[in-house]
Amino acid sequence: MSIFSINDNSNYNSILSQAKANKESKENSKISFANTFLKQNASKLNEIQSANSQTLVRSEVLNSTNISNTSNNTNFSISSKTSS
Repeated sequence: MSIFSINDNSNYNSILSQAKANKESKENSKISFANTFLKQNASKLNEIQSANSQTLVRSEVLNSTNISNTSNNTNFSISSKTSS
């Protein structure tokens, strides 16, 4: 076995190690991006849910107020003036 084949083998292993490290780095980067994306979407969904809850409460309060006003104003009178 010559020194050249040992050198070639170590270079080959070095290239393989570097390729493996690059692949793992890319995979980790994709996973990190996906996790960040999911966290942002979860945060936005929470904001939307909160806004929807507030809107629902306001709507229920307005409906309750309208029902209360309608039931309080049950006495209607119609009057007319006749000219003589």
